[in-house]
Amino acid sequence: MKSMVVILIAVAVLLMSFQLQAEQIKACQSDYCVDYFNKFKKGSKRGYVQANATIGQFYYIGYGTEKDEDKALKYLNKAARKGEHSAQYLVGVISLMSEENKDVKKGIKYLEKVAKANYKDANYILGTLYINDKIIAKNLEKADLYLAKAYKQKEKRLPELLESISESLEKNASFFPKLTAIMSKKPLAKNADNNLAWPKSHMEVITITSMPLSMAFDEQITTFKRRKKTTGSKLQGKTCDENVGCYQARLNRQSVNTFFMITTSFGYSE
Repeated sequence: MKSMVVILIAVAVLLMSFQLQAEQIKACQSDYCVDYFNKFKKGSKRGYVQANATIGQFYYIGYGTEKDEDKALKYLNKAARKGEHSAQYLVGVISLMSEENKDVKKGIKYLEKVAKANYKDANYILGTLYINDKIIAKNLEKADLYLAKAYKQKEKRLPELLESISESLEKNASFFPKLTAIMSKKPLAKNADNNLAWPKSHMEVITITSMPLSMAFDEQITTFKRRKKTTGSKLQGKTCDENVGCYQARLNRQSVNTFFMITTSFGYSE
């Protein structure tokens, strides 16, 4: 006899978190911003992948130009098709959240591509999507896979989610073998408020602040002059902090780390 177990997610927030101490790319119409827009537009016309990715962000945010989601996706798609992770990620989340260009199938496709490389928080987003049926068809096998990968990444919002479903997760561990296995091997701790949290590390934490945005822009533009084509986030000698595609952006006047929220419930059968 099957019984339906309903799990209430009090606050399951799907976030795009760039995890960097970097300047944000914000809407800007000054001559300074327009000048950078024009320089990257030239790089885009010459076929540079990272230029297309950055111009797509500029159009979406309104940096050096008017906001235009259609044009943003035009350039982001060009870069995404060439394998640029930052563009694939943005196409994925925009396709999920957009009203005019909503394409859930495409959004999931690109998020799953970047999740293979554990890019940013794609694993967490996919795990949260697959665990219920509010946006896509529920798939607990995939939810288990992506939440387990997010656990390995120590996704900062995961403890709160696991706290909200802890009782049901314990009763229905068979649906989440990968997740429960890694949780058992490396369990969460309790914080001062008696909530689940990542264990505090005794290792020294070194914070590295990335270069100013203008410097990142200038160095990226320099690569357009040196090379036939760039390889996006795989630029030789470049860390993520030094790559324009890794900088923070803003979506629809929201920080990209708060692009949409799901407060819902989901259920599955034993």
